[in-house]
Amino acid sequence: MSGRREHRLRQLALDRCLQILEEAQMRGQVRVDGPLGAALRRALEHSGVIAEHRLEGRRIDRVLDDIFTLQAQLLGQEPEERRQRTAS
Repeated sequence: MSGRREHRLRQLALDRCLQILEEAQMRGQVRVDGPLGAALRRALEHSGVIAEHRLEGRRIDRVLDDIFTLQAQLLGQEPEERRQRTAS
């Protein structure tokens, strides 16, 4: 799989995490429960990220912050990857 395609798939998976969390907030949920944690873990695995800590019990707003950080890191890596490919 090309680096660009892999990058796009990771971004889509993180977008899905955001969607899952925002839908939970719209339902009035404040913390991650079992089913929400399982859905997030599946989406994170598709993005190539393994949740190092339990998601269950965490505040949704904190998990959202973590996802935004992962997205920023992913966006910051794309130009670096391009530079490495063009330098080769």
